[in-house]
Amino acid sequence: MRDLRTTLLAFAFAATAIAQDLSQTIVGCVDLECPAATDNVNDNCTIADTGSFSSVGLTRVPLGSGDSNGTNSATLAGISWVKAFTVASAGDSRAFISSFYLGSPPSLQPQLNASTGGCAVFMHGASSSITFGGELNGTSQGTCADAMGASCVDALVSRATTLVEGYLRNASVGVTVENTCEKLHSDLEKSNDEACLPVSQGLWSNFTAVALTGDGAPRPITAQQNSSANCWPVTPKQDDLALIRQQATPASDLISDIEKALWAITPIITVFYNASSGSVITGVDASMSCVKTMGPARASLDTMSNGTSNDEGGAIALSSSSGWET
Repeated sequence: MRDLRTTLLAFAFAATAIAQDLSQTIVGCVDLECPAATDNVNDNCTIADTGSFSSVGLTRVPLGSGDSNGTNSATLAGISWVKAFTVASAGDSRAFISSFYLGSPPSLQPQLNASTGGCAVFMHGASSSITFGGELNGTSQGTCADAMGASCVDALVSRATTLVEGYLRNASVGVTVENTCEKLHSDLEKSNDEACLPVSQGLWSNFTAVALTGDGAPRPITAQQNSSANCWPVTPKQDDLALIRQQATPASDLISDIEKALWAITPIITVFYNASSGSVITGVDASMSCVKTMGPARASLDTMSNGTSNDEGGAIALSSSSGWET
């Protein structure tokens, strides 16, 4: 028993260390070592064939609250959300593209077996009404509690946990992770917690859900897929990256509109749950993350190197995609 307690304490300390390893809550190209664009003023981070991006941001996911013995904290430690932004053209149309990647330690993916469910709910509709301390620019940052209020975050996380627990007791919802995630998205969008009224204005909109586990879930980008690229915006560099979601909105030529889209904050509710016997997760573990891209451009700093890394692992590598998803 003593050995078990020692092991769990070690896991808890390891999880805390990983969560605190960033220089700030959200880090950008300076910390993530994005390479320079040809103008040597802007950054150009190309990730496999998923897109080339001028700005990125990474934040850790504060998972591990769903159990009392630290098992989830140890299992889920080190998971990150990465947001990347670019302006894309397709024919005569232009769009603001925000791409969202899940970063995770290489050891995590094999553990997320068929017994473990995972969902991400992107609250795109909330982005237009939240800031960090009234500011929205390249250096503004914080947590979801800073942007939405701690009581709203607590209400949404509690609701997500309760909803998933209810689905698991109700077989009529369906057994697939996709069904669970879509139901969660729908029910959260219909929710109207009083604590969130300053943000929702009484009506949430434009939520999107993606299953993080299961047969149809996005898979990590492989080294072969990213072999010609030189940007891997995650830390540690050996971590995996999987493209989870791309969001496109019509682009404007107004500088003010470009800046709003570039620095917009995206709240994401991340949920992992024990779907059946054999899961590495205890109960339901839900959390909220708020991620945005960050400045300044690494290329603008005198201390910039070439953006490559000697670390092994991860699919460190450039190519571009021409279209977009909505």
